[in-house]
Amino acid sequence: MRTNRIGFLSALLLAVFLMMGSATDLRAQSFDHEPYPKLDFDFISLDLNLGVQPQNMRIDGQATYQVEANISGADTLTLYASHLDISNVSVNGESADFSLQNDSLFVPVDDSAEAGSRYEVNIRYSGRPQFGMLQDHHETVWTSFLPKAQRHWVPIVDHPQVTLRTNFTIAVPSGVQVWATGKKVDEEVVSVDAMRYRFASQRDVPASALMFTIGDFEQQSTGYGIKKINVAVEKSLSEQVDPKQLLQKAYDYLGMVEDEMEREYPFEELQVVALEDHHGETKSWGASTIYVYENRGNIDVQLVRGIIGQWFGVQQRERQWSQADAINLYQTLVFDNVMSNDSLLNIQDDPKGFTEGALYQHFGPNRWNEWQRGIEEWKNESIRSFLKGSIGKVFEKSNVIRWGDYAEYWYEHTGQPLFDMPRFSFEKEGTTSRSDSVAYEVHYDFNEAEGALTLNFKATQGYFGELTTLQAYEIYPGKVDTSEVTFTGKEDTIVLQVDPTINTLRLAYDEYPTLTLDQFKPSSFLINELRSDAPVEQRAEAAQKLGHHSDNPDLQLAIQDFMKRDLEPEVEAGLYLSLAEVTDGASGTEEMFLDALQSDHRVIREAGLMALQNYPENANVINTVRSVAQGAEDNTLFQKSVQVLTTVMNKESFGGFVESVVQSDTVGTRSVFAIQELANMGQVEKAVEQANLFIEKEYTYEIRSRAYQLLIQHDHSAVNWLGRAENLAEISDPRIRFFLMRGLERNANDEIRSYLSDYRQDEYDERVYRRIMDIL
Repeated sequence: MRTNRIGFLSALLLAVFLMMGSATDLRAQSFDHEPYPKLDFDFISLDLNLGVQPQNMRIDGQATYQVEANISGADTLTLYASHLDISNVSVNGESADFSLQNDSLFVPVDDSAEAGSRYEVNIRYSGRPQFGMLQDHHETVWTSFLPKAQRHWVPIVDHPQVTLRTNFTIAVPSGVQVWATGKKVDEEVVSVDAMRYRFASQRDVPASALMFTIGDFEQQSTGYGIKKINVAVEKSLSEQVDPKQLLQKAYDYLGMVEDEMEREYPFEELQVVALEDHHGETKSWGASTIYVYENRGNIDVQLVRGIIGQWFGVQQRERQWSQADAINLYQTLVFDNVMSNDSLLNIQDDPKGFTEGALYQHFGPNRWNEWQRGIEEWKNESIRSFLKGSIGKVFEKSNVIRWGDYAEYWYEHTGQPLFDMPRFSFEKEGTTSRSDSVAYEVHYDFNEAEGALTLNFKATQGYFGELTTLQAYEIYPGKVDTSEVTFTGKEDTIVLQVDPTINTLRLAYDEYPTLTLDQFKPSSFLINELRSDAPVEQRAEAAQKLGHHSDNPDLQLAIQDFMKRDLEPEVEAGLYLSLAEVTDGASGTEEMFLDALQSDHRVIREAGLMALQNYPENANVINTVRSVAQGAEDNTLFQKSVQVLTTVMNKESFGGFVESVVQSDTVGTRSVFAIQELANMGQVEKAVEQANLFIEKEYTYEIRSRAYQLLIQHDHSAVNWLGRAENLAEISDPRIRFFLMRGLERNANDEIRSYLSDYRQDEYDERVYRRIMDIL
């Protein structure tokens, strides 16, 4: 008994120890900036010569620093160099015996350094960054502004406290352009295959705000006084984002923000880079540079926010991201003065759970939106008025700030203790809350002999807990009578006394915008509505609802008689759908619906397609629908055609069809949809095999994410997921790594946990790292 108890206690202690170990690991991996880093040296300047190969994300660099000892006795310069291979280090031209440990580069400088002594430190290095550099499916490369990102492409102390002048020389393959921190001062052809660009900043810029981007851009530039504004739009975006228009907006907004700040723009040039996809980036501004993303929503909002960020975000910058609301507050106040229209950002295009509770969301779109919705409710108007009036004065404070630094200033001038950062509580944008939406089916039963019209209400989503009154319009030949219908609860029955000559009844519920009614009326009502001069939407609905009376032997002739008339396309399409229910796949009737596919009207062609679902294994139908799918002018028509094929083809034939789609589809949108339908038909193994093709980096995030979601749903092989994880270090988009973690989590075994335990030290994105720790 005692042995068992000791064994139990030992196991319990071991479990507690492991849990404590996991918690310690999570704390040990810090993703925010240090509050006060130890800086024995001041950084004067950085000359960076960098060669970048976008095709494989390789970099080769030489960084030359001018540094000055802050204190006497400082003998070692410490830089951060995450996953960089350091080949040579010299100090004042003499080779130095450097060392690397835990992503830190230690460079011995001088055994007897005096405060103020200056040194030139030269570092040669290379690498393939696993973090800090992003690449989209067009092979555009750009650098991240997440904390501790710069250390992955240059040895540096990438803290907001560190500022320095910069001179970047970046060599790239010919055919692409470069934008980087500072003013563009030169570009030259190195060879047939290479170009070299040079950018310089004569003003100190924060080491945490350094950047570069490489890609194929449409470019526009204009003067701004003695300064310059440059716009670079990814060529794939040139139809959605007009470079000339974006340049004009940048010019106009920069002037407006300068007026609000009462200070001139702080850098020699402004670069605005427009990209398709944000790749999970939350902070979009650096020194002299703004990224705007097509899938982040309103580009004007992004542009103005980024321009404001050159003052509140670069000149005045957060010491730590956890204190970022000091910047968010003043950005919001200035934005409120500059723009009066919609100020919210789009938070779509992130996996579910990707951003929840993450440090990076302090500058993320969710937090920005909370400030935009909450600023008018935060504190009182007098305080907000003072804060707006203090915009110019707070620049006299320290450049690197925390919330408390501003709060001290506010307290000195207002006596208001605003030391607690705000806690907003808004619904998460993008979660379509349908809690207020209510839907009912209403089935009509008309007893003509007794003049009784019974309405049976049945809730299909939510319900009204209180009495709800709708206007009812009784439509008779030559007149309309008005009455009321009152119902409540999940089910209710209302009986109206009406004249037997009634044509139809119309319920009006415009006063209830959250209410939807799906009404099933007698065939006589529907035929009368078809013959009336009611709006086309009502007649189209009546046409489609006729099919619910398929037991009426005279209905097919009545529908065909109607179809001989000159009808609106929407009404004719509704009649085709009703006719499909009435004929129910009877032999020979498919010709009517095949003819509908030749219509000039899209809505009629789609109705014909839906009707053909009733003819399984019909060779003529299969061949025709396959042709429609292959020649579909848009994805919606393609998807509807594919859904019809799943009902008329056998599994093997449909699998062959999907293979042909995959072989011809270079974009991936149609393939992934067809593969999902293949999985739904039970061909899971084939679907998984095909989906694997679309998780590669040459496809857009939309395609890759849908392929991963399909694999997460259908592939339950731990071996397969480990195979995908072998390329984890080569996936620059953290959202894709996050999807991979979801797949690994669903199929976790000891081998997967062992792999993640080894890998986690190399994961530098907090959101992905947290998911790894959840698995472990």
